[in-house]
Amino acid sequence: MFETLSKTQHKVVFDKEGKFVVRACPGSGKTYSVAARLADKMPNWPLNHQGIATLSFTNAAWQEIERQVTTHFNIVKPIPYPHFLGTIDSFINRYIFLPFGHLVMGCRNRPVLVGEPHGPWSGKSFSDSFFPNITYDINGEFYAINKKIMPPNWKSNRYIIPTKKRWQKAGYANQDDANYFGMRILESYPIVAKAIVHRFPLFMIDEAQDTSEVQMRIIDLFIDNGLEDIMLVGDPDQAIFEWHTAKPQLFVDKYNEWKENSILLNENRRSSQHIC
Repeated sequence: MFETLSKTQHKVVFDKEGKFVVRACPGSGKTYSVAARLADKMPNWPLNHQGIATLSFTNAAWQEIERQVTTHFNIVKPIPYPHFLGTIDSFINRYIFLPFGHLVMGCRNRPVLVGEPHGPWSGKSFSDSFFPNITYDINGEFYAINKKIMPPNWKSNRYIIPTKKRWQKAGYANQDDANYFGMRILESYPIVAKAIVHRFPLFMIDEAQDTSEVQMRIIDLFIDNGLEDIMLVGDPDQAIFEWHTAKPQLFVDKYNEWKENSILLNENRRSSQHIC
């Protein structure tokens, strides 16, 4: 099915290397381009124990990549070792937070993820109930994920923040905590970042307009520790998590930073007409 690629998609799949951004428009086939590039790389991948990390931001999104790889390019699913296909959160959990979280959380054992999407959280006390709704920004300051359910004075409340810290020290974390502590791990232990870059020398990240500050910092830490091949694909006008932590401007900034090697995917796959 490679023959169905547009000229611009063909460049993305076969010609581009190094650090680059694919800035896409609706209908331009950006996910198809990711699937095609993965399908092209996998059969001739030369490394037995190092792979491609292909990431997106929701289960539906990475499953769509898998569906297209399987349907259009005859790649058997699930995507085999040594490669990884999944959400960016699941990648952070598996390779950074769960094995190394104790190093920065102050807990003795492997941390435990709680709250959505990992499972319900029910605390015994009033202050316990807020645990999954409080996390850290990139500077380590507490903020509420959903401000509407928090008391007006929650930051100055004598119990709420101390309770958050107590459960953290016991090894519990929500997903946003996991991302924050994942960032802290890579900052404090560059050897972990280097090991992950060695394990996955190529990253392809779809829907990259939904990246948070913490997630983009993690990407930058991989680059700082030797990652040379990374493709970010996205449409900054279609960010789905603006109400939460996504900052599409981070994606635009990366496009501008890597502009010389980046590409604008603005052709309709069927007609080759510019669509944005």
